[in-house]
Amino acid sequence: MVVKTEIYFATRKTANAHVYITKGVGKVRVNNVPIDMIEPEMAREVILVPLEISGEIRNKIDISVRVSGGGFMGQSYAAATAITRALIGWTKNKRDPKDHPFTKSQRSDIRKKIEGITEEWWETIFHPSLPF
Repeated sequence: MVVKTEIYFATRKTANAHVYITKGVGKVRVNNVPIDMIEPEMAREVILVPLEISGEIRNKIDISVRVSGGGFMGQSYAAATAITRALIGWTKNKRDPKDHPFTKSQRSDIRKKIEGITEEWWETIFHPSLPF
């Protein structure tokens, strides 16, 4: 079985972050180091903010972040932005935009009905026999 992995990218100043997101149990690693070992604590908390907001999804995915360049806070913000993009991409609806609930003929019928109602309404307001 092939595990589906998606990759997302973000930058902050000169720091770059790549996030690899897969189904899992909630592990978060930054440059192959568990998130609990990241120092300073402020940088760790910045990285974890999107996951805290996401709720239960956090325990259903594994995230691996690869950061480079910049300082530790720039890397933290780049990682947080990339994690946010990954979570949005992971949870968005994968439905094809071509899938429409109505067929083309049904949509044209509905459009004609609406146009007919609009014309009737317009004629009742601006009747030709009224002196305007």
